[in-house]
Amino acid sequence: MSNKTIKYRKADLNNKSYRNKKSYLVLMLALFISTFVSAGPNEMETMYSINLLGTKIGKFSIVQKSENGNVNIEAITDVEVKLLFTYRIKYIQNTVYEQGVLKSSNVKTYKNGKLNSDTMLKLENDVYLRIVDGDTAVVNYPITYSGSLLYFNEPVGVKQLYKERTAEMRPITLLSDHTYVVTDENKRELNRYIYKDGILEYAKMQHPIGAMELERVIENSHND
Repeated sequence: MSNKTIKYRKADLNNKSYRNKKSYLVLMLALFISTFVSAGPNEMETMYSINLLGTKIGKFSIVQKSENGNVNIEAITDVEVKLLFTYRIKYIQNTVYEQGVLKSSNVKTYKNGKLNSDTMLKLENDVYLRIVDGDTAVVNYPITYSGSLLYFNEPVGVKQLYKERTAEMRPITLLSDHTYVVTDENKRELNRYIYKDGILEYAKMQHPIGAMELERVIENSHND
């Protein structure tokens, strides 16, 4: 066998080895992309301190899970109010959006550990049924943005905000960069929301007792 033939065979082997390595790399890249695209739902969570008249009265935690255009939100408010007497209030709220439309919302209120109220909103036949402690009312307007979305979804371009707890639809407007206000029918400011990187950092809300503030204290966002 000539040296020339040996060189050709070595070259063929090298080319075959190169092609095998290239095919392996392409396969691994395809597997990586497939794994990334089919990853589980995006989950974000954070926590806020609740202050009333400059005094911390509780905390608010929220978790939002998003997958295939659907969003599930769980929010828990836990406060302790000391006036003439001390009482503890806890709100547990679960909200579901499907393809950008509010599908259902449930808010349970506990006072001193006992269920005080139960409010359900669910979409049926293109109208919402609002059930409060067994009593049913109808909400006819579409809901695409509500209070549950405020925390991880800056309301860019949003004109109206639905408040699940009170069943109110309020205008929301851009005041300045990443700062929004909700007003009443007389254009008086009710709530103010300030965002950073699309996430709520600070909120100030008018309360019969005084101004209530939410300040973000924990940043813990991840993908599962």
